[in-house]
Amino acid sequence: MDKKTLEHIAKLSRISLTQQELEKFTPQMETILDSAKLLRSVNTQGINPMKRHIPFSDLREDIPKISLTQDDVLKNAKYKEKGFVKVFGKIFGSPEES
Repeated sequence: MDKKTLEHIAKLSRISLTQQELEKFTPQMETILDSAKLLRSVNTQGINPMKRHIPFSDLREDIPKISLTQDDVLKNAKYKEKGFVKVFGKIFGSPEES
């Protein structure tokens, strides 16, 4: 892969890359693509494709049942907004940190 191709992929993905990042990522992308090519060369003839990892017998039947009402949930929520529970993450902080 050349820098021009990586630049095009980044533009399509709406990712802006500096010239330094293009220099760094171009060989890395080439390594990733080479690994994918290697996987394509593996002989899988006679091997059935795996559709799921867990047999259906291991799953419980999905039985609908009554759950909490919105009012019940909100009555125990410390922070509420527009009928929803308001959650604070580390990105935005919490009211106590303000």
